[in-house]
This record gives sequence, structure tokens and C-alpha cells, in this order.
Amino acid sequence: MHMIPPCRHPGRRHARRGLSGLLVGLAATVVLTPGCERIEDFGRYSGPERLTPAVPNPAVERDLDAVVAAGTIRMLTRYNATSYFVHRGGEAGFDYELFQRFARPRGLAVEVVVPEPGEDLVSLLNSGAGDVICAGLILTAELDQYVDATRPVSFVQKVVVRPPGVSPATRLADLAGLTLTIPAHDPYLGELIRLREREDLDLTVQPGLPLVEMEELIARVSRGDVAATVADDALVEAVRSYLDGEVVVGPPVGGRQPLVWLVRRNSPQLRAALNAYLRDNFRLLPGGSERRSRDYGIIYDRYFRNPRSIRRFQQEEDRPDLSGRISRYDELIREQSERHDLDWRLVAALIYQESRFYARAVSKAGARGLMQVMPHVAGPQTDSLFVPEANLRSGMRLLQSTWNGYAYLDSLERLRFSLAVYHAGIGHVTDARRLAMDANLDPNRWEGGLAETLPRLAQRRWYDQTRHGYYRGDETVRYVEEILSRYRMYMRLVPRTPEAAVVAADTLATDDADSAAFAASGDAAPPDEPVESADAEGPRRSPD
Repeated sequence: MHMIPPCRHPGRRHARRGLSGLLVGLAATVVLTPGCERIEDFGRYSGPERLTPAVPNPAVERDLDAVVAAGTIRMLTRYNATSYFVHRGGEAGFDYELFQRFARPRGLAVEVVVPEPGEDLVSLLNSGAGDVICAGLILTAELDQYVDATRPVSFVQKVVVRPPGVSPATRLADLAGLTLTIPAHDPYLGELIRLREREDLDLTVQPGLPLVEMEELIARVSRGDVAATVADDALVEAVRSYLDGEVVVGPPVGGRQPLVWLVRRNSPQLRAALNAYLRDNFRLLPGGSERRSRDYGIIYDRYFRNPRSIRRFQQEEDRPDLSGRISRYDELIREQSERHDLDWRLVAALIYQESRFYARAVSKAGARGLMQVMPHVAGPQTDSLFVPEANLRSGMRLLQSTWNGYAYLDSLERLRFSLAVYHAGIGHVTDARRLAMDANLDPNRWEGGLAETLPRLAQRRWYDQTRHGYYRGDETVRYVEEILSRYRMYMRLVPRTPEAAVVAADTLATDDADSAAFAASGDAAPPDEPVESADAEGPRRSPD
């Protein structure tokens, strides 16, 4: 399977593809999910009925209690400019930020799952690849058959978007003969086809190219490459803030409709918790006005109302999907990583967690620099930890030493254990493994092992039995899972080697040709420079 980028930006394209033996397994967890329909399965949309999801009913039992026990909640979404994207090495997006604020107080790490083009979000949800779909979706008749929806996340008005210079229109009937192009993966496509049939409209409704998200469709409309599309009004206004051209907006399509998150039908606890969270942050008042919490309002404005922040998120040099660049330190990290036989994208994911790529970061515990190394374990680099090259040498030496110590584990467990030691120190990890043995759990496994016993180190009944005492182990579980989630996304967006970028570019050319053939077969964040790191208690500190 090709490693291809999960989104496209108007007018630009890029693609990309560890610890060496680990990459194949990790990459597979990103892009391969058994039983999910591919773009070839969709064929053309010849009528209002879409294909049934490959997994129409829940195939797993994983409600909120199981999610909390695992310490990770999986968010299914689309990689685009509003739901989720990577910016300056960190993760961003309206749905992502809002969902993070649900997960954090519950001690949950958010693992983001972005489907390959044509994969079915409902099947990914029902198969257990994700726990919640957060993708700016309206609850269509098709979706309602297979999933449960939360209360509204926001309300939108669907509007027709056309190129500049066209005649104004107030009704859909005024657009006779117009072709409306909708993203191929958007469930609203079926709703629009039904509307056309119900009102006997002289309109052609067709899917767009499989790799094209709505913001790019709007850009293509502004250039005259696409005749028209139908989009959320809030998204249209956000895209207009950075478009080179202009678009004509209107007429509206139907009334205001709620955007919702989706869960499996056998997850009532999770749905209830999400509803309670959303109720506290957003609600529609009598008369139609919206009431938003302060946090919700800040997040919403950042992605939909503040032109300055919207344009900042579109800067190519800060988006790895547009530039192939994670941070200003990419070449240095790549060079140092290869000397230690480490995948530089894994190291970059760790550095973002530790310091947000700020070379002069200092933690409360005294850890310093990009990889947050404690001076007393830095060796020859003790006095140079604010120098990126010296800090990287010291931090990677510690990481590789830990990795080598777990050679008897399989690759994914080895990576999780290595990251846990880097954060918590070998002493607390050893304590958690002993607790696992005492509880008849496997001390050599993360899920069903350390992920369960590390949080127990914060409870007196457990830490009184250990050598190294109290520790906030839930933070280490979240640390590990967040780094792995970010690493997976980096692997999708950026190549490991410069040579791979050339191969990826050739692959994209082939994929674009395939996409064009598909279409022809149819009817037509974080602070910029943090001064302090919150994650500063691990081995880069002391091995205990």
C-alpha cells in the first residue's frame, strides 16, 4: 500500500514514509484496518443510496470504562484544515482541540486515527480502530442506521459556493444545469442527491477526487476549476480569509443543521460523558442564539473567525503535509538519529513532547534543552545542553541505551517501554512491572500490563509496596501514547530519508492519475516558544 498524505492543500502536494524493524508494524497500524472498504469499492454514485459500511454493527465491546482502563481514547477524523492537522510539529484542529479538552481531565491520551482515502469511518469505528468520530459531520440518514450521535458540537448552514463573476441566486431552482462536486467521502453527498430528487432540481451531483478535502474544493471553485460545491458556511468564511481569489456564496441549502460526534451503539457510557461535556460547553438557547463556554469560544474563533490565526495555520513552512518539514531542526535530528540507528521522526515526536522544539526549555526539575536532559546524566555535554547538537547527542545516547536494554521484547512493546523509562526512570518502571507480576499481569506487555500498573503508583495501597514510592504513572502512560500517535502521523507526512521523498513524489503522480480516472468514471496551538517543560522526571534525568 502506498504511504500517501492524508490531505491536500489548495495547489500544493507532498507525501512521505523505523527504530528500523519497528516501522513496518507501526505503519501498518496507521494505514491498514481489516474489513474497511477502499475507494475502488465505492464505484460511482449513481443514486441516493450509498454502499453499506463493511462493518455496519459494533464488532468490539469498548465503552468508557474500558477506554479509561486502557488510558487511551482513539479519535477518528479527517486530516484537513479544521478537524485535525499537524502544525509546527504539534497537533491542531477544532475537533482535535475540543476533544483533547474532554480527554485530558480523565487522564486519557488521544490517539488520532486518520483513514486512508476511501476508507469507511463507520467501519473503522465499529471495528474498534477508533472510539469516537470527530469529523465535522451532519447526522445523515445513512449514518443514523449504524452509529449513535452526540448532542450538537456546533450548528452550520450548508451553502452553495460558486466562482466569482456568476449571477446571484436565491434559490436552488435558479441554478439549473449546475454541477455540484462534493468530497467523495462526505456522507452529505447522499443527502444532496435525495434533495435533488425530492424537489426535482436540474442539478448534477458528483463526488470529487478521493484525495480532495472541502477546503481545496472551495479553492478550486475560486479558480474556476470546479463549477460549484456545497459547504458549511463557517468553513467557507474561514477559507475565504486565505484564498487568493474570491467565491460567490449562496443560495443556502436547507436550514441550520447540527454537527455531531459519533460513537458505537454499544457505548452508552461514552456517549453520556461526551454529551455532558458538550452540554457544559455549547448549547442552543431558545430563540436560536448559541451559548458557548470561554474555552469553546476561544477554540472556535481560532479556526473559524480569527483571520490572523487561520492564515497562520496555512503557512507552508509550518505544515509538514505542505512542506515535508516538521521543525527547524529536522536535518540535525535526522543526522544524529541515523548515527544511533533511530528513526528521526520518532525522536522528533519525543522532542515535541518534551520541549516543543524550544532549545532553551528548562523544566521545574532542571532538565534542559530539546530532549530535556538532566545535567548529571548528560556526560560530556553537561555544560552544553542548550546547544541543540550536544543535547541531541546526550538524549539519543540515553534513549538508545534504554532501547538496547529491552532487546528481549517485541518491537512495539520495546518502544513503549523505552519511552516509559525515558519519562519515568527505570526505577518506577521496574516498580510497575513488579506490581504487574503480583497482579498476575504480564510484566512484558504494555496493554494489560504496564499501562494498568503505572497509574497505581499514585495510590498508597500500591506504592507502599514499591522500592521507589509514589509516582504519577498515568502521566507516563499518556506521554507514551501521545508520542506514538504523533510518530505515526509524522510517518504519514514526512519521509525518513531524502531519497524516499523522491519515491513518494512519483507515487503521488500515480495516485493523482488514478484519482482523475476515478472522477472521470462518474457524472462528471501550542505556544511558539515555551520556556518550561512539564515532562521532566525521567531517565534523561537519572536511571535510579
